[in-house]
Amino acid sequence: MKRRDFLKSSVPLASIPLYVGGMPVSVLAETSNMRALTNAGCPTDRVLVLVFLDGGNDGINTLIPIDQYDILMRDGSGGDSEPERRPDLMVPENSIHKISDNDGFHPGMEEFKNLYTEKKLGIIRNAGYPNPNKSHFRSTDIWNTGSSSEEYISSGWLGRHLSKDHSNYPENYPNENFPDPLALTIGRTTSHTCQGPIMNMGIAVNNLNSFIDVKEGDGETPDTPYGHELAYIRKASKLTNDYLDSIEKAANKGRNSNKSYPEDTASGLANQLETVAKLIDGGLQTRIYVVRIGGFDTHDNQVENSPENGRHAYLLDSLSKSIAAFQSDIIEKGLEERVLTMTYSEFGRRVFQNRSSGTDHGEAAPMFFISPFVNPEPIGKMPTLAVVDNIEWEYDFRSAYGSILMDWFCVEESTIKSILYENFQYIPILLGTVTSNGEIIKQADNIKSFPNPFKDWVTLEIKIDTGPVRLYLIDSNGRLIKEIINKNLTSGIHRIRYNAGKLKNGLYFIKLQNNKSKFSRSIIKYN
Repeated sequence: MKRRDFLKSSVPLASIPLYVGGMPVSVLAETSNMRALTNAGCPTDRVLVLVFLDGGNDGINTLIPIDQYDILMRDGSGGDSEPERRPDLMVPENSIHKISDNDGFHPGMEEFKNLYTEKKLGIIRNAGYPNPNKSHFRSTDIWNTGSSSEEYISSGWLGRHLSKDHSNYPENYPNENFPDPLALTIGRTTSHTCQGPIMNMGIAVNNLNSFIDVKEGDGETPDTPYGHELAYIRKASKLTNDYLDSIEKAANKGRNSNKSYPEDTASGLANQLETVAKLIDGGLQTRIYVVRIGGFDTHDNQVENSPENGRHAYLLDSLSKSIAAFQSDIIEKGLEERVLTMTYSEFGRRVFQNRSSGTDHGEAAPMFFISPFVNPEPIGKMPTLAVVDNIEWEYDFRSAYGSILMDWFCVEESTIKSILYENFQYIPILLGTVTSNGEIIKQADNIKSFPNPFKDWVTLEIKIDTGPVRLYLIDSNGRLIKEIINKNLTSGIHRIRYNAGKLKNGLYFIKLQNNKSKFSRSIIKYN
């Protein structure tokens, strides 16, 4: 069997959460620090935080297509030519937090609008996959495993990647080089995104105020299926205990936030994110965290009394305020440039409202990315809602996953294709990041590039003072690809057309040194 097929199809030995002393801790998976996730030369302290919107988020009510507001307000009075859309669900147009002539956020998402204005929130408009499945269980499985709708894969997309770099796991873990959990779910059970071919590659912790050893048991185990499962649970329990020691140390060392998280006991998202910030600040070397906010299955009572109130409005308010508070917290702790936050949900909702003041299962929906290095321009375009009830996918969610692995964790495109799918297409979600020597790439105003993203030729426009000029191309690891200019030039604006067609898809940087000044700008190779 090919390694790729083994990684994608192997059945895990167990998937049973263990509850001890009021603190649920998963026995499924303990592994190490995620330094092995990255290639040599890539920064090893980057963190990815996944936020799962459980239930199928209504993307139209979240990022509202205000250029089609009149269509969405149709009440059916126009007959068959203008059937009813969602007039009872649409918030007043003047209450929408407008971000462009086309889009605006729900009134409860002012903090998301502010993050967008600060160029810290990126958007993929219509993420999904071909032949979508509208079952909660199956579609969640597809998004967590990174499979097609026709495939049934037991391992998670991150679990396959981590397993590739930790082929001997769980033997001899934790160890001196990898003392901390590779992935951590804040909650009762481990996320399936990190399920490996043998066991999950992360652990789950629900309460940092109570660390209780999981009893491993002793004695011989019988050579039976039951005995094998018992031996597995004992080993997993020991790993859990070992990792809880490092988590406890990080929890005690991490600083409490001086920023105000929302008091949101119902969704619990704020508390989960506050825990993540504290553990990162406490030095835990875990590179992937998974949190969850549920309740998005809004078949009924999506709105109550008025379109601005109700269950969905509450969830969007909680999501927006919790993530904004988390961002403020990690800024205060000096962690912002290390952390990328990403949201996902199993599907969107239909364009038509139903008869219960809600929406039924749909297809594509937006994904959001929060970081100072995101592409500030929304990716994708809303279709004409006058002729559709389901929004078809425009960008495959697996390409979004792969693009994050490529740009944030420096994973090779060939590897991404092997653990996700062969038709991976790079998406420019990130435009700026940190090179391997720790240098933060900023977007200089005196360097322009167009088109960007580009396929083959890119035109570079530089504004300089008279004197020596060096212009060169580097990759996202800080390695020199090409010195484009090294000579004296006169003051003014200069244009250079460069053929970069042979480059692999991905993120690159143009660096300009003019006299003693240095400037940088990111460019995207994108077929």
